[in-house]
Amino acid sequence: MLKARVMPLKATLMALSVAIIWGVNMLTVKGAVGEIPPFMLTAIRFGAVAALLIPFARMPRGRMGKLAIISAVFGTFHFGVLFYALSMIDAGPVAIIVLLGVPFSSMLATYFFNDRLGWKRLSGMALAFIGVIIMFWDPTMTDLQLPLLLVVFAAFMWAVANVMIKKLGDIDTFQLNGWMALMAAPQLFILSLIFEPHAFQAVMNASWVAWANLSFTVVMSSIVAYGFWYHLLKTQDVNVVVPWSLLAPVISVFGSFIVFGEAFSVLKIIGGAVVLCGVGVIMLRKPVQRKTQGMD
Repeated sequence: MLKARVMPLKATLMALSVAIIWGVNMLTVKGAVGEIPPFMLTAIRFGAVAALLIPFARMPRGRMGKLAIISAVFGTFHFGVLFYALSMIDAGPVAIIVLLGVPFSSMLATYFFNDRLGWKRLSGMALAFIGVIIMFWDPTMTDLQLPLLLVVFAAFMWAVANVMIKKLGDIDTFQLNGWMALMAAPQLFILSLIFEPHAFQAVMNASWVAWANLSFTVVMSSIVAYGFWYHLLKTQDVNVVVPWSLLAPVISVFGSFIVFGEAFSVLKIIGGAVVLCGVGVIMLRKPVQRKTQGMD
């Protein structure tokens, strides 16, 4: 089997930048939801992304219906629910548990794209889920089972959205992000009106720090990091690019300890390490088509 080629310096720096941005982004969102209610925050985020990208993205005619469904799955049920969970739970565990989106994606790929998992990737999936269960057992998480389950749900919605985007076919990144954001924003505004009656007052009273956190999420995470990421996936070996994303939760965990003083515990550390190992195994194994003999 051929070894994956090493990325050039420029691509390596881009991959490192993406990991850092995504790792810091979890902290900025955590800081922002402390002042702005989560559904309203997510709505403003998507509204800002749409405003920045729509002028440069033509309407993807013939795909608007599918994009509308993706906007609900990815925008509302992934990001909306994830931000809601972040308003109730520490950023560190969220950054780890949301990685379940990787094994969920592998599971869905076996059905929708005729992929065979193989025993190594199955082992990675098992490790990832075992790690999350260990984190659930932590005594400090006893009263946080609902937000933890919401993070698991958000991870599954991320996997579902990935399948839908892949089935959508070739589409410009600005078109995808811009028009999806435009349709997601009203959904989240409605949810905010229903469940967050004081949201507008909170927005008016939010500090410059909250707005700076939100600006980082909109510009650096939604546009810059994803722009770099899609470029790397198109120009570099996927098996070399994808493992860089595992740095993001590590940065989030240590950042949450430094910035928010979030406590470490033995079960959190063990569970997080097991999840990272499991997801790493999945990411480093190429999917095997069912027609191929043998297992990976």
